[in-house]
Amino acid sequence: MLREWRNDADAVRFSSTARPVSPEAHARWLAARLADSGTRLWIAEEARVPVGQVRVDLADGTGVVSIVVAAVARGRGIGQAMLRAAIDEIAHEDAAIQLRALIHPDNTASLRAFDRAGFRRVSSDEHGFVVLERAAG
Repeated sequence: MLREWRNDADAVRFSSTARPVSPEAHARWLAARLADSGTRLWIAEEARVPVGQVRVDLADGTGVVSIVVAAVARGRGIGQAMLRAAIDEIAHEDAAIQLRALIHPDNTASLRAFDRAGFRRVSSDEHGFVVLERAAG
């Protein structure tokens, strides 16, 4: 399910690699993420059906936020709801955390969701992705 969402045409287009991920590469990546104590991963459900995931990778006081909404669930505010839920969860962590997201500049739905969740544009990275930040609390 996670790889299927990651390999959706829009997710690929807006990803940093702009290409699909093989089953083997995804399995290695997921195993590494799950083994990392800094990874927080949540699966969102609607009527007990998975509709997306949000992940925060914590390191050195910063949490990098990644999100994907299943194609069938897009356009209904699920991304924003997932972000707000993740922010609430991270706010319960002991340390003060700055949240950061890197968003493809053409991904207007994601930019809008992060904006509505209180993220603000701070710069662009070397690949042209928009860098957004907000305090976790």
